[in-house]
Amino acid sequence: MEKRFIYKMVQNCLKQYMEEPSSIKAESEAFTEMYEKIIDCHKKDDKSDLNEIINDVVYGYITDSPYF
Repeated sequence: MEKRFIYKMVQNCLKQYMEEPSSIKAESEAFTEMYEKIIDCHKKDDKSDLNEIINDVVYGYITDSPYF
């Protein structure tokens, strides 16, 4: 899955939570960690909706959840 596509989806998700999309850069460690979690979750259950996975991971990141 293309990293750039996932990054755009993460940015859109951040907007929902009133976060500045530019607060996380594509080269940042935070995005790299989110990207790896998203890919890992998607590989475990490839029938799951990518948007839901991204929302869960971003929510976990924002709330500092143990899930993240």
